Amino acid sequence: MSENASDPSPYQVLNLAGAIDFLGDVQAVNELLQPLVLSLSQDIVDIEGLVAQGDMPAVARTLHSLKGFIPVFCHSEFAIQLADVEKRSRSEDSPALRAQVQRLLHPLRQLVQESNRFLSQADR
Repeated sequence: MSENASDPSPYQVLNLAGAIDFLGDVQAVNELLQPLVLSLSQDIVDIEGLVAQGDMPAVARTLHSLKGFIPVFCHSEFAIQLADVEKRSRSEDSPALRAQVQRLLHPLRQLVQESNRFLSQADR
C-alpha cells in the first residue's frame, strides 16, 4: 500500500483517521468503503432527481440512509450538516432547502472521488 493511503491529509471530506479509529484498521475501512462508493454514487443521482421532482420526503429518506455511514467516514461537521438537512427535508420544501440539498451533493461527490483514490492506492 502507498504511504499516502494511510495519510489523512490528502482528503478533505473522507476522514480516514476517524474511520480507521472507528473500524479498527485500514483493511476494515477498505472493505466497507467499496460498497459505500457504489451505493453513494447511485444515491447522488437519486437525490438530484428527487430534488428536481420536488419530492423532499424521498430526499429525506435517502439522506437518512446515508446517516449511518457518514459519521464513520466523514468529519463531524459534515455529518451534522447532513443530519440537519435530512431532518428539515422530512417536513419542509423551500427553495432554500433545495439549494442546501444541492450543496450537500458536492462534498458527497468529493467523498466518492476521495474514496476511490484511497481504494486505488490501497490496491497497490
